[in-house]
Amino acid sequence: MKELNVLIVTTSHDTLGNTGEKTGVWLEELAAPYYKFINEGAAITIASPKGGIVPLDPTSKLDDWQTEYTKQFNNDATALDAIRNSKRISDINPTDFDILFFPGGHGPMWDLANNVEVANLINTFNKEDKPIGLVCHGVAALTGVTSENETPFVKGRKLTSFTNTEEAAVQLTDIVPFLLETELTNEGAIYHKGEDWSEFVIEDRNLITGQNPQSSVMTAQKTLQALKVQ
Repeated sequence: MKELNVLIVTTSHDTLGNTGEKTGVWLEELAAPYYKFINEGAAITIASPKGGIVPLDPTSKLDDWQTEYTKQFNNDATALDAIRNSKRISDINPTDFDILFFPGGHGPMWDLANNVEVANLINTFNKEDKPIGLVCHGVAALTGVTSENETPFVKGRKLTSFTNTEEAAVQLTDIVPFLLETELTNEGAIYHKGEDWSEFVIEDRNLITGQNPQSSVMTAQKTLQALKVQ
């Protein structure tokens, strides 16, 4: 049986606007999907815009935010090596992979949004009808992506993401470069959301999006299911 190859694309950005604080990938949104894919026998490749060390949001490493998946990740030499030595997106051949997945954290708002290399990955996976999963701020990777006729990729697609009210709750509305819910809606997405901090996932053909950290496990599960039904 063919080995399942999963490409997880993370942020390389570690600065939270002009606050002087650090950001990056939200650990749980990386760790939970990582093990959901591993448990299906997948080979995982982690890539980022700059390659090398993947920054983890310091808050996501605090005790209050640990789960069985983050604890496993923190003690997994293979996983830790993967985020110390991520591949550059520019060195990735998307045809080598079956699934594309974007975890969140605030970092993606700065370097995965409106990113030409990211857009090329998304369009290539989409043309081949391969599953694309994104969770929380990872959905920012879809902003600025256009199809061959210059139509926004998200136009007419059902999706979700970290919401404006969740952004307000963490008091970062005026820090992030844009509000993700607003931008996706402006690009023509059919935007849906659940209650703040609730598990909420939207499926639209090969596109699977999760609203927040609470949705990371289900987003990964449904991304796997999307592959299996093809």
